[in-house]
Amino acid sequence: MRPPVIEDAELPPTRTRPLLIGVSLVVAAVCSSLWLVRNTDLGIYWYGVNGFFSGIRSAYGPDSGVGDPLEYRYAPVTYLILYPLRFVSLRVAGFWWMLVAWAAAIATVWTAVRVRGLRFSNTAMVACCAYMLAYLVLAIRYGNVQPFAICAIFASLMLAEKQPGWSGILLALAITFKIWPILFLPWLLRRTRLRAATYSLVWLIVIWMLPLPVFGASGYRALIQQWYGAISGLGATYPDVHYVLGESLRELMVRHFTAAAPALKDVPAFHILALSQSTVTIIWAVVSVAVYSWFAVCMLRSDVRKMWAWDGLAFVLYSIVEPYAVKSGLISLGPAVLTAACLYTLGTEERAEQPIISRANTLFLGACLIAVIGTVIQYRPWQHFLLGIGLDFWAELLLLSAMFLWITRTNLPERLSGSFHS
Repeated sequence: MRPPVIEDAELPPTRTRPLLIGVSLVVAAVCSSLWLVRNTDLGIYWYGVNGFFSGIRSAYGPDSGVGDPLEYRYAPVTYLILYPLRFVSLRVAGFWWMLVAWAAAIATVWTAVRVRGLRFSNTAMVACCAYMLAYLVLAIRYGNVQPFAICAIFASLMLAEKQPGWSGILLALAITFKIWPILFLPWLLRRTRLRAATYSLVWLIVIWMLPLPVFGASGYRALIQQWYGAISGLGATYPDVHYVLGESLRELMVRHFTAAAPALKDVPAFHILALSQSTVTIIWAVVSVAVYSWFAVCMLRSDVRKMWAWDGLAFVLYSIVEPYAVKSGLISLGPAVLTAACLYTLGTEERAEQPIISRANTLFLGACLIAVIGTVIQYRPWQHFLLGIGLDFWAELLLLSAMFLWITRTNLPERLSGSFHS
C-alpha cells in the first residue's frame, strides 16, 4: 500500500489544476475584453440599433449600420433583441459583449466536458489551442454575434435529449441571427431528439412574431421585405470586399472557377476556369446539398452512441458548405476541433488495436499544422495569398476527413470518462 504521505503530496496538483485553469480564463476574458476588442461588427449593431430607433438611420440598406458596406443585415426581430445596446456607450457595450461571449464559451465547453465527459491528452489540448488561436483572436477583435450563435447551437445539441425546451430556444435564437444554422435541424431528427426539433420550430415562430405588436403588421411586413432585399443581393458579385477571401466551398469555387478580378489590389487572381458566377453558384448549391445530405444520412443511420461525435463533425461540415465563411467567423469550428481533440486522445489510446486510427490522427495533426501556418505568417501579401488558395478550407477538409474516419471506423463510447486526462 502506498504511504499516506505520498498520497497527500499528489492531491494538491489535482485540485489546483482546475483552479489555475479557471483563474487563467477569467484573466484572459477580462484583459481581452478591455484591450483586444475593436468592436468592428458590434459597432454595426450599436449604430444600427441606436440610429434605427432614433429615426436617423434606415433599418436596412446603405445608410443602415455604419453605412455601406458595413450595413445591418440581420432579421428585423434582432433589433428588439439588441435593443439594450441603446443604454450604454459603444466602448462599454464592447467590454460587456465580449465578457459575456467568454462566459458563454466557457460555460459551453464546461458542459461538454462535464456532461459528455470529453477528455484530452496534453498533445490534444495543445493541438486544439493551436488550431483555434487565430479564430479566437479574430472573434474577440471583431465582436461579431458568431460566438454566441455557435455556443447556442452546440449547447442545443448537447441538451437535445434531456432538455428539449432549452435546446429548441437556443437553436431558434441562432437561426434568427444567422439563418444558416437551420442546417443543424437534421441533427435533431433522431428519435430521442424529435421533441427538441419541434421546440426549435415553435420557438422560431414565437420569436419572429415578437415584432408584430411593436411595428404593426404593415410595418413589420415592410421591414421583412427590406431585410430580404438587403440579403438577397449579398455577395452577388465576386469583387465584394468582405467575401473575396472567404474560406467556404462557395467562395473557393468562385475564386477558382470565375474570372472576376478581386476587389483587393494585393490579392492575386486564382481562377483556372472562367465560368459565370451564376453557374458556379448553381454548382456549389448542388454539391453542397448532395454532400450535406450524404453526411446527414450517415449520421441518422449510425449508432446513437456516436451522436456526440457526429455533433462535433456537424460544425466543420457547416463551416464548409455555408455560403460565406470569412476567417473572423471561423470560430464556428470550435466545437468540431474540441470534439476532434477528444477523438484524437481516444485514437492514441486505441492505436495499437485499430491501425487505421493512426491515419485519422495524422490528418488531425495536419489540419492543426495548416492552421498554425496561417496564424504564424503575418506578412499581408502572403496572408492574402494563403487565404486566396483556401488554406483554412483545406485544413477544414482534413479535419472533416479525420473525424469521419474516427466515427465510422471505431467503436466510440456513448459517454466518456469525465475530467481532463493527461
